[in-house]
Amino acid sequence: MSAKIKKRFSNELENLDAAGLLRTETAVVQTDNMEACFDGDNSALNFIGNDVLGWKSNIKVREAAKEALCSYGTGSSCSRAAIGTLDIFQTLEEKLSGFLGLDDCIVFASNYLANIGLFEPLTSKRDRIFIDEMCNPGLFDGARLSGADVISYKHKDYDNLEYHLKCSQNSRFRIVVTDGIFTTDGGCADFDRIQELKEVYDAITIVDDSLGVGILGKNGKGTFNHLQLEKKPELTTGSFTYALGNVSGGFIGGDRDLVNWLRHTSRSYLLSEPISPVNAAIVLKVLEILEENESALESLHSISKNVKEAMLRKDWKLIENDYPFVSINVGSTLNAQKMVESLFEKNILISGLCYPNTPEGASLLRINLSSNHTTAQVDKLVNSLEEAFQIIA
Repeated sequence: MSAKIKKRFSNELENLDAAGLLRTETAVVQTDNMEACFDGDNSALNFIGNDVLGWKSNIKVREAAKEALCSYGTGSSCSRAAIGTLDIFQTLEEKLSGFLGLDDCIVFASNYLANIGLFEPLTSKRDRIFIDEMCNPGLFDGARLSGADVISYKHKDYDNLEYHLKCSQNSRFRIVVTDGIFTTDGGCADFDRIQELKEVYDAITIVDDSLGVGILGKNGKGTFNHLQLEKKPELTTGSFTYALGNVSGGFIGGDRDLVNWLRHTSRSYLLSEPISPVNAAIVLKVLEILEENESALESLHSISKNVKEAMLRKDWKLIENDYPFVSINVGSTLNAQKMVESLFEKNILISGLCYPNTPEGASLLRINLSSNHTTAQVDKLVNSLEEAFQIIA
């Protein structure tokens, strides 16, 4: 390696360390009782995990995974474009399409691969992509790979979006991109306004509903079902990581012709290994359970309602919305850092979100609740938060 290159990145790592930003990865064992064990006997309550409906410890889901492993082995052996399309993948795509009310679906090994493989086959330098500045980073990466002109509009500022649309009259295609539910604060995009602009400016819409599917709507059928929207976007992407099994994998669904075109042209679909058959079986079992009953969903939303009601009685800047995750505005980056550290000392894990993931001076504490959290665990969280707030008072 060039000594010049090595020195450059060695210095950059030293700068990160000096700023307290050098990240280390600790081996963790996650238990079925919402704890994370690390460094031997140390453990902490887990309020940063993504298993929001408790599928990791669900007996039916575990049995489905075992059966798939016995039937299909560990993988599909090659890409979908060759002989990697197992029957279970097609079954999953059909089931997912019906569950979400979409024409067709195509499944990827991750939501990130779905998002980066989405735009390049649909656009060229003659087109413009308008994307909310707080969107899933994978959508930004995919848009930038496309060759189209990418314009970031202000977060949920649809007047700003319209301004940019007005300035794009010479574009061939116009694509409006947004998250359904934004990961930072749990806020929802204004789909009525987006639909209005879409019709006026002859645009198409693409929505990442990773935080909606499995969590919102009847039986977890997503944000559009939750809002009772008749008109869906042309394309929807989503993840299996949160509520559809807590496994790696993602999808693109929507207009049949567009999805079929992506099957033939999306590089991240054609050139990468597909989702594992075990993960496909897990997602299929989760969809089956969600269709049968809403007990896990009801538990999640009940826990969230109780936690938010307890927090509203405090003098905290709780971000109010219908989404079951909890976000609290704590002001500065330093405040967020102090509070996360204080909670860690009490064996509680939560996330701190700071600029550029939030506006400057509006750092958030992010709490991921799960249907598996107990009353005692959330009570400990609220009490510990109250002590942490005294540190920054």
